[in-house]
Amino acid sequence: MNVDPLRRQEAIGYFWVVFLLGLTTIAAQIVLLREFLSFFYGNELILGLILANWMLLTGLGAYLGKNARRRIFSLSSVLPVMIVLAVLPFILVFLMYYLRNIVFVQGTMLNVLQVFVSSLVLLTPFCLLAGFVFTMLGELVSRFYQENRISKVYAWEAFGSLIGGIIFNLVLIWFLKTFQSLTLLAGINLLAIVYLTWQQGFRIARWLAVPLILCLAAFHIFSSPDRLARQFLYQGDQLEYYKSSPYGNIVVTRQGKQINYYENQVLLFSSQQTALNEETVHYPLLQHRGPEKVLLLSGGIPGVIEEILKYDIQQLDYVEINPWLLDAVRQRSDVYKDPRLGVINRDARMYVERTDKKYDAVLINLPEPSTAQLNRYYTQAFYRELKEQLNRDAVVSFSIAGAANYMSEEGRALNSSLYQTLHSVFENVLIVPGKKHYFIASDQPLTYDISRLVKERGFENVYVNPYYIQDDLLKRRGQLLMDELLKEAEINRDFRPITYYLKVRQWLSHFDFNYWLPLAVAAIMALYFFIRLHPVGLGMFAAGFAGASVEVVLLVAFQILYGYVYSMVGIIVTVFMAGLAAGTFYRERIIPRARLRDYRRVIWIMAGYILLLPLIIEGLHRSTAPASAIQVIFGTMMFITAALVGMVFSLSSQLRLKPWITVVSEIYSVDLLGAGIGTFIVSVYLIPLLGLMNVLIITAALPLAAGLMARLRLGR
Repeated sequence: MNVDPLRRQEAIGYFWVVFLLGLTTIAAQIVLLREFLSFFYGNELILGLILANWMLLTGLGAYLGKNARRRIFSLSSVLPVMIVLAVLPFILVFLMYYLRNIVFVQGTMLNVLQVFVSSLVLLTPFCLLAGFVFTMLGELVSRFYQENRISKVYAWEAFGSLIGGIIFNLVLIWFLKTFQSLTLLAGINLLAIVYLTWQQGFRIARWLAVPLILCLAAFHIFSSPDRLARQFLYQGDQLEYYKSSPYGNIVVTRQGKQINYYENQVLLFSSQQTALNEETVHYPLLQHRGPEKVLLLSGGIPGVIEEILKYDIQQLDYVEINPWLLDAVRQRSDVYKDPRLGVINRDARMYVERTDKKYDAVLINLPEPSTAQLNRYYTQAFYRELKEQLNRDAVVSFSIAGAANYMSEEGRALNSSLYQTLHSVFENVLIVPGKKHYFIASDQPLTYDISRLVKERGFENVYVNPYYIQDDLLKRRGQLLMDELLKEAEINRDFRPITYYLKVRQWLSHFDFNYWLPLAVAAIMALYFFIRLHPVGLGMFAAGFAGASVEVVLLVAFQILYGYVYSMVGIIVTVFMAGLAAGTFYRERIIPRARLRDYRRVIWIMAGYILLLPLIIEGLHRSTAPASAIQVIFGTMMFITAALVGMVFSLSSQLRLKPWITVVSEIYSVDLLGAGIGTFIVSVYLIPLLGLMNVLIITAALPLAAGLMARLRLGR
């Protein structure tokens, strides 16, 4: 339909607000998810819970929006809500910091239920409003044009998310602190709203936006919200350094003479860990007759490096992905000035895969496999890659937390899998008990005679010495641990991360929480909607579930094959948003008419495409393709997946013959519902239990079944 030139300005205003909504929601999601993961320990279970809350709440807001039909008159009814959305992320993150040690005891670990409730309460106002506004805009734009424009609203919202992802995920997150990013987000929104109100003449919204801009500016001029918020968390400590880096929030505090280094609120190390540092270094290095070249993968705190440099080595290469953490340590130690030490800022696995150097010892000082990302450093494939970079008689070690003389059922399963995985590559493996369980591997004989070796080498250690360690006792304790291991434990693999699953189960055992309960709830919800939804809505649910599931699988597979490079992962996610926008924008050119048979075909094409992905990923896993080619292929797979989801949304919005506001609320809500349930089930349960390839096969079954249901219930 042709738009009257006098009303063209109003039409532009509508689409600018839709664009702002997409930009605001994706940017807020990036920042809020990072902060939530920082607060709640950052494994995939927590990420799945928070994302599920986000999508379900936004979907609920969209569904509730259909009740506002009679109260929506024009753009003026939307702009005040957009103003609230602009400043809410700033307020919510500040409240998160302020209330953490008021609601919960300082220093305690929150259980899963507390995490779920906390994120639900904090996310509810923002997500409900965001979903509600999307429904309002779908109705307003369609009413303005007097025809169904829901798919265009969806496309513009996706385009706004694309731009927001580029700006915040790839640029600002590298240079700004948390509250600086949130203030910029609010400023962009408020300035745009001021401009729109100036053009449209909505004075009330203008008078709300301008004072808020001035208040945010004054807050940053006269105080530092980032420092103030973090001071709430570390009460009683002197805050010396803080940085919102792309890899996590880094904080350095001082308690008297002790300096503590935190990442995402987890204590990485402090200046008073002599026993732990000595065990980490000397237990493995004493096994080698005379190490000359040593590789340290992460955890290069001053104490560890100083212990390594006690040996007559020629070279120590320290690989650390987070340069900001290194800067924080460098400011407080001179150990990095030693000429034998070389610092490499790169993903540890990527470095091992591509280096030409050979080493006599490798100390893996990375965190435990509590996430699918960290699991990459505990797989059979990684140990094989590592072995190719070792000289003869070389020694490899890592450690995990554990009691000296006892293993729980969950700990037994985890230790057994780690041992069997390591033993599948190296001939000899020992577990040495101490402050942690130290896994030491080599193709040469290994020994528990630690104190004897210390005495022979002439080291003057505080704890690892003959006066503190008795070799016979150490051997008996170590043998007890070895005897408890399960001989048939499953080997940890790249595409089947079993130790990640076992580590999450061990973590949950601290809270007496049933690991399977959330899965049962999610499965019942999925089954309920699968049965009750209209076939068109069911197809949208299946597409949302499949699209989110494939996105998770591709992200994990990309990290395994290419290595964890934060900016590249951000690009891949941004490509997904571009695919959504393109699929929705160009559906009418590819499929001019919205017919049921075309709808079914798109859903079945999506199922067939997903079935092809395991073959493509397995081919990439075995190939020697350059990194740039892998990036392009993964980006293409992500783009096609998202484009198919966008096309399904566009067709769904045209096929439902109901009032526009009802259509947009129902289709958008079931899209988010499917995406939320899919993200949670796949990331938390299916990937670690079944492996990536099987997950894709199962995922393809859902759109296939949805297409069949549409065929059976609606006919031709």
